Amino acid sequence: MSRSTIRRAILLVPVILGSCLFEFACSSPPIEQTLLTTFFRAARVRDNTALASISAVSFDPRTEGSVQDFTIDNIGAQQRRTLQVQQFMDDEAKVREEQVEFTKKMRDFYQSNSIAIDRAVKADQAKQSVQGKDAALLAEWKKWDIDSRDFERKVSQARQKASKERATAVASLRSDDLAGMTVDIITEPVTVTAQVQPPGGGQPTPRTMVFTLQRASGKKGDQATEGRWIIMSIQPQGASAPTS
Repeated sequence: MSRSTIRRAILLVPVILGSCLFEFACSSPPIEQTLLTTFFRAARVRDNTALASISAVSFDPRTEGSVQDFTIDNIGAQQRRTLQVQQFMDDEAKVREEQVEFTKKMRDFYQSNSIAIDRAVKADQAKQSVQGKDAALLAEWKKWDIDSRDFERKVSQARQKASKERATAVASLRSDDLAGMTVDIITEPVTVTAQVQPPGGGQPTPRTMVFTLQRASGKKGDQATEGRWIIMSIQPQGASAPTS
């Protein structure tokens, strides 16, 4: 082999390697494709353990059908916000304080009118007529009871909101140690058209859905940690996106 031939071969090496790397990069599926493939495969066989590690929602083949194939139609723009665990915990604490104050007032009202309230409630439960002051007290007591249940609902919702916010970051970062870490939550909509086989079998039909993905991006000092994508919701195309 001549020197000129060897020289040409050496010069061609970077070009060939670059071409191979470019081909590999272009042929690699996006991470969203891999995630959704894993999700639909696990959903088909009802592998709840696998689903729990990548998704907050399910796609039950007994009710939703089985996805045999799908294509990604669009990957939407990402939205970024700061993790709001502390804010949601503060909101929960505030609602609890309001509930405690309300409960004290409700108890005072009952203690001041216990005999009449018990009499009116007993008559009402027996489908008997309640008249006069007893009727007014009964109506007021029922209002106290409705407001009490409303506070219980608000406390439960606030607790769940804080818990869900933290759980998203923990699942994405695969660590429950968020102390001292600044965390952002990144949200991305992915529109998919899937070939869905009905629960009872039969010919697959196309169904377009929007998957909402979220992941956490954390930073503690000089160390940055990028979390994995988690499927947070599945909505029919055109439906309102869930609030995050």
